[in-house]
Amino acid sequence: MFVIPTADDLVIFIKDFTGSTNTDEIKKCIFMAELSMRNIELPALRCDPYDTQNIGVVNALGQIPIPGDMNKPILFFKQGQQYVTSASATGDVATYTITLTSVPNQNLVPGMLVGGTGIGTGAEIQSITGPNNTIITLTVLNTGAVSGSISFTTVGSTSSQTGPWIVYDRIGDRDIITQGMIAQLYLQPVNVPAVIRGKFSEVGANYEFLPYVAQGDLINMYYYRAWPLLFSPADDQLISAVGSVTSVSGAGPWTGAIAGMDSTEGLEAGDIIYATDDTGSIGTGTVTVDTVLSSTSITFIATGGLTPVVGDVTDIYETDVDVQSNAVLSTWPEGYVYSTLREYFIKRHNDQDAAVYDAKFKEAWNVVTDQNNLGKWSGGHTRLTSVWQPRQYRQYNIK
Repeated sequence: MFVIPTADDLVIFIKDFTGSTNTDEIKKCIFMAELSMRNIELPALRCDPYDTQNIGVVNALGQIPIPGDMNKPILFFKQGQQYVTSASATGDVATYTITLTSVPNQNLVPGMLVGGTGIGTGAEIQSITGPNNTIITLTVLNTGAVSGSISFTTVGSTSSQTGPWIVYDRIGDRDIITQGMIAQLYLQPVNVPAVIRGKFSEVGANYEFLPYVAQGDLINMYYYRAWPLLFSPADDQLISAVGSVTSVSGAGPWTGAIAGMDSTEGLEAGDIIYATDDTGSIGTGTVTVDTVLSSTSITFIATGGLTPVVGDVTDIYETDVDVQSNAVLSTWPEGYVYSTLREYFIKRHNDQDAAVYDAKFKEAWNVVTDQNNLGKWSGGHTRLTSVWQPRQYRQYNIK
């Protein structure tokens, strides 16, 4: 099956199809096309609601932050699953504080149990302060120097086998605020094996819930993720953890070679790299790959900065990387092709061809939407009443 694996391949395809020779023009048309696809709902964009990074920990206000990669919520639910996350930290003996040196996968909240090297038995988070919330005050003195990976565990949230479990439906922010004023009128079933229909909504930068949730509760979040635009800046890529500069020549720019790498996968001539100095260095200026000699060695050209030095280096990264693929290009390439061609012909003031590819794009979009509405991809139904209980407000009956 023919595929378009990367953004550069998409540019080549569009150029060949249209006869264009202007790469920058095609990239601009791809960007315009992506703006019309931001809300597409594809199976590849769905998150795993059971992955710990998608389980929100409720704060003292009964809220969880809206995930930064969320595009559209599908379903939230609460099943009482305990959550454990970790982060590197340091701290002194006989003090109540530790300092995070890495970012945990999930938010930390007061009351979580803390464990690790140097942490006292039964320690819990008392407060979280400092720059970027990196200073953690504990309820128990450190028994030794704190180091390494420290675990943080929610308490009071063990899985319930008798229910009630809560499935949350999304409502408007005005509804969640007004209905929250009478939240005390909700019935609170105890030891009733049932799935209860709750509600959630966005208020500011957080999600709020009805019935109310307690601090430390866990909310599984199932949603469509946002996806990165092609050619946008990407994170630096680790190419090799080790390497050795074996030769340096020239007087600036310099040429050199790196051997003993554990991988050169993904590198090609012209890529920009940097490395951490050990006994050697690849210089402090702009370093570009000249030739990929093998799976363990490359040659490079260093321009500006200090002279490279023969010796060992570590953590060789590729930098100035752009996004070459995403879930939409991988699973729905027709969307990219038709919408890019539409934007290209709009830019060329060819209304007839633009209309042709706009129709093809809408047809492809409707196929995806139809699959979602039939429940084949979304995994559910589109009825306005819950499968768990009718939408009747019997919870407001008061004796």
